[in-house]
Amino acid sequence: MSQSPILLEARAISKRYGGAIALDSVDFNLHRNAINVLIGENGAGKSTLMRVLAGVEEPDSGSIFLDGVPIQLRSPRDASTHGIAIVHQELAIMPNLDLSENIFAGRELTRSAMLDRSAEDDRSRAVLTRLHHLLAVNTSASMLSLGSRQIVEVARSLAHGARILILDEPTSALSVAETQVLFEILLELKSAGVSIVYISHRLHELLHLGDFFTVLRSGKVVGQAPRAEVTRQWIVECMSGRAATSDIAQRPPHTGKRALHALNLSLSASSNNDSAQVALHDVSFDLHEGEILGIYGLLGAGRTELLEVLAGNRTASGGTLQAGRLSRLPRDVSEAMAGGIVLVPEDRQRDGLIPELSIRENIALASPAGFVLSRKMELARIRALVNDLNIAVHDVELPVTVLSGGNQQKVLLARCLMLSPTILLLDEPTRGVDVGAKSEIYGILRTLSTKGLSILFTSSEIEETLALADRVLVMCQGQIVAEFDHSELSDEALFSAASPAALKTSLYAS
Repeated sequence: MSQSPILLEARAISKRYGGAIALDSVDFNLHRNAINVLIGENGAGKSTLMRVLAGVEEPDSGSIFLDGVPIQLRSPRDASTHGIAIVHQELAIMPNLDLSENIFAGRELTRSAMLDRSAEDDRSRAVLTRLHHLLAVNTSASMLSLGSRQIVEVARSLAHGARILILDEPTSALSVAETQVLFEILLELKSAGVSIVYISHRLHELLHLGDFFTVLRSGKVVGQAPRAEVTRQWIVECMSGRAATSDIAQRPPHTGKRALHALNLSLSASSNNDSAQVALHDVSFDLHEGEILGIYGLLGAGRTELLEVLAGNRTASGGTLQAGRLSRLPRDVSEAMAGGIVLVPEDRQRDGLIPELSIRENIALASPAGFVLSRKMELARIRALVNDLNIAVHDVELPVTVLSGGNQQKVLLARCLMLSPTILLLDEPTRGVDVGAKSEIYGILRTLSTKGLSILFTSSEIEETLALADRVLVMCQGQIVAEFDHSELSDEALFSAASPAALKTSLYAS
């Protein structure tokens, strides 16, 4: 008797938190020996469903079947017993332990009531070899790159017999090289009989890897299809509940007044006391008034370093700048802001928001030094920005942490706009926000540009670059290596230009 193609089936799963419905009678089929893509905007119910399948949460109602047999998942240990493991976006690697100790933490192997370190090392070595990761098992986890830590998490799951592996945003902080290694490993695991649930906001990854697609919206399944029936438009329409509208219309080149002129900007690694830091090499470009200029590049290309030089966060080792009210490179952030240049940083949690403060206080932090608005005027300005940017909150005195990722990003944008800048810099403007919020932020930036604001943004996402930019500069290893007008843009052209020779075999080959 042949096996069913469905390995695990969740039927009519419902889960409430107080009055909020997180999952509303969800049916989810996990196909055997396949990469099962789960998609949805933030708050759609993806994480709740995966916590149910991983035994972290118990559903209020519904049933779960494995190989056609009903099972109960009351704890992660129950899930592990059934071969179900989850690797969360926030990795649980303990840096003070070595690889074997991490792989067997909490589930140590024993012999005669004593720790059997030899057996742990043998099994760790075997599973790391299976994953083509030939590190010594006594290597301290503190020495690992982010990509290697991800592999150790996968190794931990496989060492304990996982045949269903749930991955939540596994490439969000990986380089392209690390991402390609992970993809190769996932395809090998699939061939070896491991069934995978893959969650990501990166549509190109999903379309590249996925075999079967399930879309959640507001706690309900709104779309299920095999890869052959899935398009980018289908994904976006299912997620948003509305017809996809493309912003990739033809846009004529900007020929107006030059807002920024950078010439031969350089940044030596030694100037930042970090030998691993990417330097900038003779970077020259112009930005026009009302233009949205994108800088595309892979991790380590020097995109962030360039924006930080322009924003006064770093001191260039050479070059000149004419921008806004500046006739030289800014010596610090205050001088850049006084000259009309502001930056929305890539990591809003670490470098942007202050979680202890309210929404109002986070926005008001941008008040110019030496210029004090009355509380009434400040509040009126903040409320106007909250309304203009459609920040979803009814009370600006609430903690900023109550907001979704997309609305937190808008708070940072509002803070910058408090300064009435002439040049807005954005480093990964929609990092960690869902498709609906991305589209809204793109619309906001497009409106700001039509009002004359000059926008320079960096992105490692091709979809974002295509959707937002009027013109694109491509960076690789600290240099600008290509320039494309909007009419010349394509996935293949951007990735090919951005990749060092060793990475020319890209995702687009498949």
